[in-house]
Amino acid sequence: MNTDRNRTAKSFEIPGFVSESRPEFAELRSVSHRSERPLFFARYRHDKPNLGLLEPTPLADLVMVAVELRPFRPTNVFCDGRHIRRPASGPGVLALYDLRKSWSADLRDPFDNLSVYLPLHSFQQFAAERGGSFLELRYDLEKIRCDAVMLHLMQAIVPVLERPREVSTLFLDSLFLAVRDHIATTYGTLSAKTARSRQGLSARQLRHAQEYIEAHLSEDVSLAGIADACAASISSLTRGFKSALGVSPHRWVLTRRIALAQRLMYEAAAPLSEVAASCGFADQSHLTRVFMRRVGSSPTAWRRQAHG
Repeated sequence: MNTDRNRTAKSFEIPGFVSESRPEFAELRSVSHRSERPLFFARYRHDKPNLGLLEPTPLADLVMVAVELRPFRPTNVFCDGRHIRRPASGPGVLALYDLRKSWSADLRDPFDNLSVYLPLHSFQQFAAERGGSFLELRYDLEKIRCDAVMLHLMQAIVPVLERPREVSTLFLDSLFLAVRDHIATTYGTLSAKTARSRQGLSARQLRHAQEYIEAHLSEDVSLAGIADACAASISSLTRGFKSALGVSPHRWVLTRRIALAQRLMYEAAAPLSEVAASCGFADQSHLTRVFMRRVGSSPTAWRRQAHG
């Protein structure tokens, strides 16, 4: 009995399921954040019919944001015991689950969805950065809501799950903020007449941020690390980069890593595996994929052309 209780207690530390029924495919990734709790991204898929009652772990400080990737028929859902008839859904349909409540669903069709778990306090931070306070999320599970923005953002999670070694903390931070801001703006209620803050970065802060990035290109830098280096909030950092440089911090880091890779390939005959490691890429294949997307040729072809 003690073993079972311990196992149950541990299961409440991360997203999962308390029901006996479980999806055939459940891929969960986490990333450390400046908040006490890591951020979680997941994909849940079940290819057979009649899974039965699926009950997610109630996690009192998280909201589960799920986007469906395949259609399914109307589903019986229960929230704190109250029956909800969820209409038939298709790809791109969004669902929000406040995990302070107890949820379960009688799943009779195969399903496939991508999910991100947002800390409730992150919505308070969103509101505070805009001079207000966060009141609630407005979402009715009995109404279908297709959200093209969320579908696009959640599809960016796929590489996180399939090739986690190649995904930087900075990318995950940026993705988390994009999801949070969209959910808060589209489905959240803030206190009336908020004074929206447009603070960005001073020239000195921007310089410190760029210097920090340049000195840590071989590392897995995060938005929190860059923000700390220039004494700014994460929201001010991202606005400052967009305003001054026209790109996100993540895009700037990728640009600088490619520039460093080109410099190393031009100045020395180091193997591409060493170049990749020096520039913060997971391995040579990761460098090659990013280089191809950004430059339009492979590192080998670029090096050959650069040397005549």
